[in-house]
Amino acid sequence: MPLDEATSRSTGRSRRPTLRTVAEASGLAVTTVSRALNDGEDIALATRQRVKRIASELGYVPNRAGLGLRTGRTHVLSLLISPHAEISSYTASIISGLSEVCRNQGYEMSASPDSPNVDELASVRSVVDNHRADGIVLSRTGPQDLRVRYLLEHRIPFVTHGRTELATPHAAVDFDNQGFAEQATARLISHDRSRLMLIGPAPGLTYHNHMRIGFERVVTRASVIQVEAPGGYAGLHLESPLDELRRSICRLCRSTGRPDGIICGGELAALATLAGIRDAGLLPGREIEVVAKQTSPALDYTYPPIDSWFEDIYETGQLLGEMLLHVINGDQAVADLTQVVQPQPRFRRTP
Repeated sequence: MPLDEATSRSTGRSRRPTLRTVAEASGLAVTTVSRALNDGEDIALATRQRVKRIASELGYVPNRAGLGLRTGRTHVLSLLISPHAEISSYTASIISGLSEVCRNQGYEMSASPDSPNVDELASVRSVVDNHRADGIVLSRTGPQDLRVRYLLEHRIPFVTHGRTELATPHAAVDFDNQGFAEQATARLISHDRSRLMLIGPAPGLTYHNHMRIGFERVVTRASVIQVEAPGGYAGLHLESPLDELRRSICRLCRSTGRPDGIICGGELAALATLAGIRDAGLLPGREIEVVAKQTSPALDYTYPPIDSWFEDIYETGQLLGEMLLHVINGDQAVADLTQVVQPQPRFRRTP
């Protein structure tokens, strides 16, 4: 039976297509169609693909409210994301990766700004109290993160991008920021740089500690000089306004105690640092070498080129989604759901 005829007979064209509409058009039982649309492993792949094609042609959209009433689930994953500038490309990439997992598993994704400086628990409580999602993805975690403690106490499924130092294990995906800092520092030293500075994450975040430990460990071992950023780690970091960062680097580069190598924990900070070096009348890569952590193609186009270590945020979004579904379904021990992603070097310079 043609799809338009099936739609006309069962819906009169004016009504929203339902599972029964798709079942009649495909010649299958409603329960079979439901399992096929939700990628039930007991349904043949060819049948699943055919049902999904018919559903798409009919314009079928799952009724989330009705599904929630039947199952007690919303089939929504909530991403709480920080709005600050350094992670603008991060946001697009992580949403893309997480959305792909949601599409493949019959879920939808919602993204909301999370501004813990206002009220650290406000965004999390809003999702939980209003039953807006089956699970939550958190980013920018602190060592004793109150949001994580709240979700653990209330037994809400969640996963974090970034680790904590809490005693209770929880699902997490993290980048090896300590490893990045160690490799980046060693790279500068191999290029005969001996006065090194780190522009890292803001204090209070777990990955601030990881990056600082990696940097200081190699600096101490190699007996090179650690140059303090203006105001120390708390004075100049990845959340500093970029124009302020640029001016501070310019002033530092004009001083007698300037560094000859700078590690940037983010790519926007790296671009502002390169601009500040030029503002001081110096040539990046000659008087001062910059290396950085990279999460987008931006650093592929700097001149002169700089070395970087890539974190694939799209892949991270996929990992977070897959891990959160394991937590929701309870099919894997939470203690086993931690993954640390290794840095991917992108070397563009020679000593």
